[in-house]
Amino acid sequence: MANTLYYRSTILMKAQRILIVVFCFLAQVSWGQRATRVGFIDTDYILSKVASYAEMRSELSSKIEAWNTEIERRRTELKAKQDELGAQRDFLPLSIIEQREIEISQLSKALLQYELDRFGPDGDLIATEVTIVRPIQDLIYAAVQEIAEARSFDMIFDKSTDLVMLYFDNQFDISDLVIRKLEADSKVRVIGMPEESQVEEMFSEIEEKRQTITEDLNKAQQSKEEEKKAALSRLEKEREERRKAYISKREAVLKARAERQKQIEEKRKDTIN
Repeated sequence: MANTLYYRSTILMKAQRILIVVFCFLAQVSWGQRATRVGFIDTDYILSKVASYAEMRSELSSKIEAWNTEIERRRTELKAKQDELGAQRDFLPLSIIEQREIEISQLSKALLQYELDRFGPDGDLIATEVTIVRPIQDLIYAAVQEIAEARSFDMIFDKSTDLVMLYFDNQFDISDLVIRKLEADSKVRVIGMPEESQVEEMFSEIEEKRQTITEDLNKAQQSKEEEKKAALSRLEKEREERRKAYISKREAVLKARAERQKQIEEKRKDTIN
């Protein structure tokens, strides 16, 4: 599957960082509303269950084996000529040496070109991989889109790509559901799949767990709001108590000041009299 991953990673690499940012943003936005509904698929696993893909992969494996055999034959031929020239160099005329060096150089270039034509970035292997994977991949993505809309998923990730995922719960893997969707639409013939009842049971467990998470989030949010209201109530109560204490203290100060002023006036009157 290495070449399949290589092909997909070249397409998705630039989108992955944006995807992570969007995921984090939406997850935060949804906190006060509901749990973000996230699912996962494993494209490599799905492809392995598609009969036509398995058959084409088998044919491709036979081609790869034939290509490697041809490469090894050419390498052996090249090395034999290099060894032969090395052993006879001291006994051959310069013109013969030059002719054989040209022949060896041509064989070496032909070998390199053959390897590039078969396994290079624009070679037969990548082109065949694209031919095999792209049609089925398009069907997978279309099925994922329909499932996401029907089941109200917010996001569905592909854990077989180069997207870094530190942890994922297999209960949220909907790969089998995607395969059943492809089979139900008569778009592919699948192999080695569990019974449909097992798939539905698995998805029911996912829904139950997702519902539990949603309820926990709602309770946590409600508890958070109640704590916030309680804190505001305590703050308002403390503020009112401080206000009353200040007013009481101020009234006491004013009363004491008035008493002192009254005493001063009385003493002044006594002095005058």
